Amino acid sequence: MKHDLHRRVVSLLRQLRDAWQLAGPYFRSRSAVTVDLGWLGRWTITERWIGCFLLCSIIAFETGQVWLTVLLNEWNARFFNALQDKNILAFWKELAVFTLIAGAFVAVAAYQLYLTQWLHMRWRAWMTTRYLDRWLQHGVHYRMRLRGEPADNPDQRIADDIEMFVDRTLSLGIGFLSATMILVSFVVILWGLSAHLSFPIGSHSITVPGSLVWMAVVFAFLGTLGAHRIGQRLISLNFAKQRFEADFRYALVRLRENSEQIALARGESRERDLLSGRFANVVSNWYASMSRQKRLTFFTTGYNQIAVVLPTIIVAPHYFAGLVSLGTLTQTGGAFGQVQTALSFFVNAYARFAQWKSVIDRLVGFETQIALAADLAHSGLRETRHGRIEAPLAIDDVDVQLPDGTHLVTGASFTVRCGEAILLTGPSGSGKSSLFRAVAAIWPYARGRLTLATGARLLILSQRPYFPLGSLRAALAYPASGNELPPGQMCAALEKVGLAYLAGRSSEIAPWNEVLSPGEQQRLAFCRVLVHRPDVVLLDEATSALDEPSEAELYRLLRLELPSAAIVSIGHRSTLAPLHDRSIRCGWLSPRVVHSAAAA
Repeated sequence: MKHDLHRRVVSLLRQLRDAWQLAGPYFRSRSAVTVDLGWLGRWTITERWIGCFLLCSIIAFETGQVWLTVLLNEWNARFFNALQDKNILAFWKELAVFTLIAGAFVAVAAYQLYLTQWLHMRWRAWMTTRYLDRWLQHGVHYRMRLRGEPADNPDQRIADDIEMFVDRTLSLGIGFLSATMILVSFVVILWGLSAHLSFPIGSHSITVPGSLVWMAVVFAFLGTLGAHRIGQRLISLNFAKQRFEADFRYALVRLRENSEQIALARGESRERDLLSGRFANVVSNWYASMSRQKRLTFFTTGYNQIAVVLPTIIVAPHYFAGLVSLGTLTQTGGAFGQVQTALSFFVNAYARFAQWKSVIDRLVGFETQIALAADLAHSGLRETRHGRIEAPLAIDDVDVQLPDGTHLVTGASFTVRCGEAILLTGPSGSGKSSLFRAVAAIWPYARGRLTLATGARLLILSQRPYFPLGSLRAALAYPASGNELPPGQMCAALEKVGLAYLAGRSSEIAPWNEVLSPGEQQRLAFCRVLVHRPDVVLLDEATSALDEPSEAELYRLLRLELPSAAIVSIGHRSTLAPLHDRSIRCGWLSPRVVHSAAAA
């Protein structure tokens, strides 16, 4: 029993530490924002001061609500005594007092809700920006996938879990603070009221100091213990619920993005089975949560119903004996109810607490995986810069491996000079694409040295180009903003790659990866090269969807428009060799650069 208590205390302390690890950075943030204060002008202030001001204001309003609740409890005694005494003047006086208290209560509650929602959104926006920055920095999102992505569904953690964390932290934190202040305030009142109560023991009666307080404590303790026994399973169920929902949503999005391939393969039946399987996890988790929630609701609802009549049952004999007035009876019931409710905070908030804990576990796990993936950024090739413009790219003694340690490329070394084009060939799986990823500094499982000319810009074209959400102009300018691309330059580039007919659709917003054919997508990728004019171009089967004459035309265009660029291509067609100055072949069983030969 002692060991179990120690384990629970350690678990609670760890949970609070994790919660502060997530919440603390916002209230220590030094990011500056500009606030328009009307006639006071525009002020620049750090986000932490805004957050702390809003939090302190919310606490102040919560304190005001507790004070008004105490006044209302005292008003109850006076009002019902006026009714009992049939004192009409006191009755109308107390109604006027109630109007003032109720009006103040409404105003305080409205402004507290307003400030809480304001803090909620500022806090969520700050955390979302922070997580996006860390997730998208230096290819962390990609390296997390290389690790097997134990932090499942990062999109769901950023979109949903942050919102739920902020909401539950504020509601539980403010609720706990309110319960603490109510407990302190009404324990004093209830202790004083208990002094008038005595309990018969045989032919004698005894007075227990603070008897009603001790009854409320015991009652709340039993309720908290019961709620924990019944509801603790909800924590793991809520954790799994978020994952199952996100997995199902991801499968639906993936089907939509690959609808053409699925339709061509007549794979709808198989996709339906896969979706049904993922949704079955959602359903089974839901039914398990339903069963557990039903038992918890039975307990908490019954507990709260007993709490309504318990203080009246305790005090009623004294009222009927004429020892206490009607006002004292109602005040005692109200004070007991407030103390019991405050002590029963975790009973009533257990379902929300279970959600909060599962969200904390998910976000802490996400942060851990981001940190591990960020550490991988220090792995990979050692990049150096030099001032020799005649050789924009050189790799020296480069080894490339898979995450499990399997060797792909061993001892690769070559230099690409200005205006030179090199073709990498070899069997599929011999490490050519992974070598490109290592050169792009996103593949951490590589060793060796990469040398780039000072100021040299590198651009990689993959077999399946990526198109961001937005207009065609934005897709063409990516990763820069479409607003930075002059219309004349865009039209000229489209014409050169054979896409002049798309110039009139430059402002159209569409899913371009679905609207354009694979060949058009690859032509548009070449258009990006003409727009950005990099010094080093890496082409990973970037013309595989084009016919051979079109492929040759684009390569000639590339060398004509960028005569000083260093070009390295990956390809399997024999017709690519004449378009390059030399070829380098990567082996299969012994994956290393085996020879370099001049192109015919």
